[in-house]
Amino acid sequence: MFPIGSDVKSNAPAHWRSRILGLAATFVAGLLTACGGSGSSSSAPQVSADNGSALITLQDAAGDFLSYTVNVVSLKLTKASGADVETLPATARVDFAQLVDLSELVSAGQIPTGEYVGATLTLDYSSASITAEGTSGESVALTPHDTNGNALTGSLDLAVQFDNRHHLIVTPGRNARLALDFNLAASNMVDLATASVKVSPLIQATVVPPAELAIRVRGTLVASDPAGHSYTVNVHPFHLELSTAAQFVVHTTSTTHFEIDGDTYTGDAGLTALTKEPANTVTLAFGTLTTSDYSFTATRVLAGSSAESSNADRVRGDVIARSGDTLTVRGATLDRRDGSFEFMRGDVTVSVATTTKVTTEGQMGTSGTAAISVGQNIWAAGTVSIDSATGTATLDATTGHVRLNITPLWGMTSGTVGNPLILGLGAIDGRNPAIYNFSGTGASPATDANSAAYAIDTGTLDLTGLSANAPVRLFGFPVPFGSAVNTDFRAETIVTYNDVHNQMVVGWTSVGSVAAFPGLSSSSTALNLNLDGVGSMHYLQSGPERLDLLSLASAPQIIADSTATFTEYAIGHAKSRRAESYQSFGDFISALAGNLSGATPVLGLAGNGRYDAVSDTFAASQLAVLLND
Repeated sequence: MFPIGSDVKSNAPAHWRSRILGLAATFVAGLLTACGGSGSSSSAPQVSADNGSALITLQDAAGDFLSYTVNVVSLKLTKASGADVETLPATARVDFAQLVDLSELVSAGQIPTGEYVGATLTLDYSSASITAEGTSGESVALTPHDTNGNALTGSLDLAVQFDNRHHLIVTPGRNARLALDFNLAASNMVDLATASVKVSPLIQATVVPPAELAIRVRGTLVASDPAGHSYTVNVHPFHLELSTAAQFVVHTTSTTHFEIDGDTYTGDAGLTALTKEPANTVTLAFGTLTTSDYSFTATRVLAGSSAESSNADRVRGDVIARSGDTLTVRGATLDRRDGSFEFMRGDVTVSVATTTKVTTEGQMGTSGTAAISVGQNIWAAGTVSIDSATGTATLDATTGHVRLNITPLWGMTSGTVGNPLILGLGAIDGRNPAIYNFSGTGASPATDANSAAYAIDTGTLDLTGLSANAPVRLFGFPVPFGSAVNTDFRAETIVTYNDVHNQMVVGWTSVGSVAAFPGLSSSSTALNLNLDGVGSMHYLQSGPERLDLLSLASAPQIIADSTATFTEYAIGHAKSRRAESYQSFGDFISALAGNLSGATPVLGLAGNGRYDAVSDTFAASQLAVLLND
């Protein structure tokens, strides 16, 4: 997975736009509904001594897509005996671009015991909806093509072989765990000129996934237990409404924030309010897994109409302009009251009024509509209408609900570091700051927000790790509309440049390069790069900044990151759509040398790590190489 660049969808110049785009999805196996068979799937087994616990989640790491919606048809695990075990409870329509830095709990149940050596993920592109941002901030619909350049209108089976040193072992009484990274960063090429995307997907796998997993659990309420500081749900991932579903316990703490039907609570008060909700109320919990027993503890819970409602339509996106009580929202996903959803390539108009309820993520009480300012990511509930002639959408939220979501920023600090912190904005929620109209954000026109000198109220946050003229990532909220004087944004979290990993992306021409890694042998301890014949992507990215590798005196040498607590390496094969995963850099190098012993071309690579300009090395904690075979 490639978490770097998660909000850099649009802050690149035009000449970077025809390039490999990043997308990744993470599955973690440990409590999933699965079924066993002898070479084929069958009905799900009952809990027995022949089953073990497992958990599966799905995540999209950082990518440049505004939307990437496909049907996830199947996820089969393969036993050492060759038998397949289906683990997906039903076909799910998923927009991977909505899962950046977030894992979705797919199912909870039992899986047959045994040793698993691989997996196959099936994606259906027949009704795919894939969108990237154009050079002027517009949304561009992309037509997917296969590796031969033909329109992709059917299913793809993506196979992965687990690390031979780390197979998935499922036994009774033991929680198994598996992470699969659906990695298109090394293999998915977008061409905005032809509005197309060439799909050569690659997946990776590890049974030792990273400990820090931000999880979302969607489910229908079974029971709330304030005394036990928990509640139980039937798991219904994404937009699925399953006839049967396994139960899952969500633990809470005294600081867990609840929003239920637009009202806010903390701790056990939220659980008590949850007891008053009818059975099968939809809940959304956000939190983390423990590393000891993989139990789940929520930091935030949404329930009732604050989560979903059959009586309201919902829009999620970024406010790029405001005039009076009219909001212009871009990059919006429309969730209809019937459970369907779609990404809106055009702007959506949202109307609010004094009767609109406004809440803020993680905060108690309500606010007035003035709290909704330009640059704010929102969730709005009301009634949608779509113009049949133009396809433009309008959401009437005048008697509805708007929730202000924590919004991320990238920016470059000015020559001095202090409070307020002055930034040259690189991105707001991954979008180009140029698309935002800040008119009216200030108490007067003279104090309207300015993307070239965006003022951040850092409060009591520690600024000692910040440097002048360096990238920084922040999370928080724009100040209320029409009130900005000295500050434009209130930060709740700061990520310094030193805490930001680098991403390396290189793509050769459509044929690939047989000389990409000169001098490579099975005993090599590093990858030397030969950039001859590269295509349009060849860069290092740190936050909002991209460094052209061709501008360096020499190409960086790729080495293992000896300080990383989690490592993941993979070799993908474009034509057969299969991959092998490795946790050891040495095993990866040895296997890669074997694959390249003939004249196999290298199509591309993508990795996360740390670039050292002094030694001209890239220490990779995660790396995927795609071969044209």
